[in-house]
Amino acid sequence: MTHDLLVCEDLQVVYADGTAALRGVHLTLGAGIVGLVGANGAGKTTLLRVLAGILAPSAGRALIGGRSAIAHRVAVGVGSIPDAARLPAYLTVEGFLDGLRRAAGSPGETAVEAEIRHALDIDGLAQRPLPALSLGQRRRVELAAALIGDPDLLLLDEPTNGLDPLAMTALRSGLRAARRRDRLIIVSSHHLDELQRIADWIVLMHEGRIVASEAAAAMLARGPSLEEVFMTAAGGAGA
Repeated sequence: MTHDLLVCEDLQVVYADGTAALRGVHLTLGAGIVGLVGANGAGKTTLLRVLAGILAPSAGRALIGGRSAIAHRVAVGVGSIPDAARLPAYLTVEGFLDGLRRAAGSPGETAVEAEIRHALDIDGLAQRPLPALSLGQRRRVELAAALIGDPDLLLLDEPTNGLDPLAMTALRSGLRAARRRDRLIIVSSHHLDELQRIADWIVLMHEGRIVASEAAAAMLARGPSLEEVFMTAAGGAGA
């Protein structure tokens, strides 16, 4: 992984009630699939909101492609599936995706989108109303939607929550199809076994700080599982 796409320097977020969600995050990442791991309250969602350009940091900065995260969102756009995303109830899957393409100024489905659509097995869902989709089907449609416009940054907050094994397999295939040389995909998830199967790089967070950031293979060589490595790193950070 080349470290030139995303740079966080002393990133801090303190909410109005005094809660410090991010406590001086330093992080550099390049293209690839990055697994973001941490307990509830570790700061993962806050970090993703800053990177998405929808939350301004209290101090420090986050640069994406040399721009601030907010400027990057305005100039280029960011693909994202927030936790508990909601889809409009009055459209079919095809109508929803077509509407997003028109809003993005796209003349039609790109070759990249077609490849991802195939990997996610969206064709069989095209005429189904969005409210009729299962949770796993919704997640697949949400991922296809997030990739419209071919963004270079994709942020996924707990995309595997509530998915059965078949839905996880389809989502995993879609993420692998979405991987490209100049795209950064950050996946926050509590399903550590899934992250082990798809991530090129792992970032561990604990109490608003980065406690480890390295290639997935190197990190997994330090313990029998990603869970064990995280528990050791978090314990050391809290000591």
